[in-house]
Amino acid sequence: MDNAIKYVEDDEKTIEKAFDYISNDEKTDGQKYATYLNCDAFQPQKSMSTTKKMFDDTKPIVAYHGYQSFKIGEVTADVAHEIGVRLAQELYADRFEVIVATHLDKKHVHNHILLNSTSFVDGKRFCNTKKDYRKMQETSDKLCLEYGLFVIKNPQYKSKKVNYHVLNSYMKDIKKDMDILVEQSSFVDVFWDNMKKKGYALERIGEEYAIYHPYYSEPIFLKTLGEQYHYENIEDRLIDKRILPQETEHTKSYYQCKEYYKKYKKKQLTGPAGIRVAYLISLNVLPTRKQKLSKEARQALRKLDMFVKEIELLYHNKIEDINQLDDYQQVKQNELDKLIKERKYCYYR
Repeated sequence: MDNAIKYVEDDEKTIEKAFDYISNDEKTDGQKYATYLNCDAFQPQKSMSTTKKMFDDTKPIVAYHGYQSFKIGEVTADVAHEIGVRLAQELYADRFEVIVATHLDKKHVHNHILLNSTSFVDGKRFCNTKKDYRKMQETSDKLCLEYGLFVIKNPQYKSKKVNYHVLNSYMKDIKKDMDILVEQSSFVDVFWDNMKKKGYALERIGEEYAIYHPYYSEPIFLKTLGEQYHYENIEDRLIDKRILPQETEHTKSYYQCKEYYKKYKKKQLTGPAGIRVAYLISLNVLPTRKQKLSKEARQALRKLDMFVKEIELLYHNKIEDINQLDDYQQVKQNELDKLIKERKYCYYR
C-alpha cells in the first residue's frame, strides 16, 4: 500500500479538474464508489467554497489531493473504498469536508481523497506537515493490516531517500522557471503573477518567503535556492534589467569581444591580445564589472513602479480630476463596507 498527498493550487481550472477527475463516472463505476463527507454530494465544490468565504480564507492552497493504492489483485473495489472512507473519517472528517473516490480504471484499485484546506469548524487550515503525513501513513497501514493487506515495511527510510532526490529536482525546476520569467517580466507583481500561472504559490512563513512547487506539497524556502533567488534580489534583478545601457557602442564592443573578455577575467589571455583587452577596459569600452545601482536609485525605481500603477488606475477608470477621484474612492469604500458586513453575517449567523 502506498499513499501520498499534494496540494491543489488556487486556480479555477485546477480545482475543477481535481473534482472532475476524482469523481469521474467511468473511473468510479458511475460514482458508486464516491463518498462525500460533510459536503453536498451534488455540489461539493460549492460547499467547500462557502466554507472558505465564511472564514474569509483567500490563501492560494485551496485543497489537498491524496491517494491510497493497493497491490494488484489483493483487494476488491468495495473493500478499498471502505478503507478509504474509514481513513478519511478517522483523520479528517471531524473538521474538514472530504471526498473519497475509488478508481477502477487501472490494474490496481486505488483511492483518491480530496480535502478542503479550510476547516468548517473554526476556519483553521490543514497544513500537511510531516507529522500529518506520518499519521496518515500509520493510520492507513493500521487499517490495511486490519483487513489482512500488504503494507510497505520501513517506509520512513524509503521516503527520505526519494524526497531528497525529488526535492533537488523541484528546486532546479523553480530556479529555471524563475530565471526565464525574470527575463520575460518587467515588474515584480508581473513576475509573481507569471509564476502563479505556472502553478507555483508564494507564501510568507514567519520572516521568510517560501514557494510551493505544483507537484511538491511542502514549502521550499527561497533562501535555499541561492542568493539571487531571494525575494528582494528577484526585485533587484528586475530593476537591473530595466536599466538601459547608457553607452550602446560600449555594449556593442563588449559583445564583439565577449569571449576574449571572459578569458581575460580568468587570466587565460596573455600577450598582445591580453594587453589590448586591458587597454579597452581602461578606456571604459569594456566594463570591468557590472555596475550596481545605488540604494537611492533603487528606491526611486520602486517609487516609479508605484506611480505607474497609479497612472494605470487613473487611466483605466477615466479619472480626470480630483472630484472624480473622490467619487471613485467613495464607491470602493462603500463596496468594502458591504463586504465587511457580509463577512460579519457569515461569522455570527
